[in-house]
Amino acid sequence: MRTPRSQDKGNEMNVNHGFVCRAALALAIVCTVLLVYNMVAMPIYKQQIFLERGTISTGAEMVIFIGFVLVLLFNVVSLLWVSSRIRKAEAVRMGDIAVLALGALCLILLVGEKVMVDEIGREYLLGWEVVGEWVILYVFLTIQLLYNFIILRRVYRVCRNAPPPSDRHSSNQLEP
Repeated sequence: MRTPRSQDKGNEMNVNHGFVCRAALALAIVCTVLLVYNMVAMPIYKQQIFLERGTISTGAEMVIFIGFVLVLLFNVVSLLWVSSRIRKAEAVRMGDIAVLALGALCLILLVGEKVMVDEIGREYLLGWEVVGEWVILYVFLTIQLLYNFIILRRVYRVCRNAPPPSDRHSSNQLEP
């Protein structure tokens, strides 16, 4: 028999789980949209990004910067989420291990993305050809986008299958 106190605790956990699910889903959506924006905006605003040095402008450059910072946050949070799900699972699936490996790769590729952006900027200033750097950068960004879609799908499935929070008034009653 569950006491009212244990029912309140269970209800509180359901509410917290629902909030965490919605927050994780929102973060995944925002990061994916910003990543796509970054992929489209960098070639469009290459003059401001790579050739005009100095402070970051409040326009597209700031959005691109925020996008990359949120992608870093998303990678860290999603890696922690996937690793905690693996740790709690009774039987670890190969898909979970593959997603964890892909997430770790994406975290490492963020450093590569920063290096490629720096190289593109440096070589633009020198007047050199930068096609190879753009290709490498977009391969890295495409891998990140794939990871974002995989995590987005997984978080959506977890949130969709989560039980709705029970009514607070009925939780105070004892079950027989």
